[in-house]
Amino acid sequence: MASEDEDDPLGPARLLLVTALRLGTKAAGTEDHNGCYELLACAARLARKVKGLGEVADFRLERALDDAENAGEPEQQAEEMQAAIEGLLGDEDEPEAEDEPAVLADPLAAMQTYIGMAISIGAPAYNTGDHQGCFDVYSCTARMILATIAAGPEEARTKLREALDRVEKLDDPNEQAWVMRNAFDAIGEMGGPALSSREVQLYLSLAIRLGAPAYNAGDHRGCYETYACAARFLVNAQSVPDATKEALRTALEQASVLQNVTRQAWVMREAFDALLPKSADPGAPDQSST
Repeated sequence: MASEDEDDPLGPARLLLVTALRLGTKAAGTEDHNGCYELLACAARLARKVKGLGEVADFRLERALDDAENAGEPEQQAEEMQAAIEGLLGDEDEPEAEDEPAVLADPLAAMQTYIGMAISIGAPAYNTGDHQGCFDVYSCTARMILATIAAGPEEARTKLREALDRVEKLDDPNEQAWVMRNAFDAIGEMGGPALSSREVQLYLSLAIRLGAPAYNAGDHRGCYETYACAARFLVNAQSVPDATKEALRTALEQASVLQNVTRQAWVMREAFDALLPKSADPGAPDQSST
């Protein structure tokens, strides 16, 4: 049973739903209503598993999922989920332009940013057993990227198209999810954008805001994958200080040889904390050891 959070009925699930709404809204803008619905439904199911979600919010998500499933047309299903999530988030949590990394002006950086957002939802969903939902999030995001970032590097666009073509021939959601994830990881390793020191701190803080709640909900692998994705992105970005890149490379290397995913998550988190000023993100959630 979800517990009531007096300060925020969504608890740590708030950022998860904000991220899903951003991706889903862009997908709906390309007329991919079914993709939007499937992405938001996956995020809603995942949010209901997050420790700290209030009982009222849990009930509203459950009802939205039921209503959307019975809505009929994909556009109606997507609208049902969008309206429910927007209602839970409230007007004060509408995405602001300043919240988006400035690197979205760079096509490859935009691709990598949206991919990172998709992984922050898909990886925890996969690790809680929702392989179909993970694949839905990844495939929807890939289609959205191809439809909205026409100027992106052809190599990256080709990887997404090939992955989408390949999954059409597969029946297993587990295999489909991994085909998409492998394409995402390959794009994440391509040369990245020039980032300011503020943007570097923003990426690290956002990764913690997504990864720490996943860790505290028991999804240590999802936490680690969120941290590792952000670290790889920064290592490949331009203008990131060499010392920062070296610290992240070292953390990635140390984590890669560990068999315990809990320790992997902590290695990455400790590296992030060392790189962030103490006052950089006072609202970032703690990552408990229990």
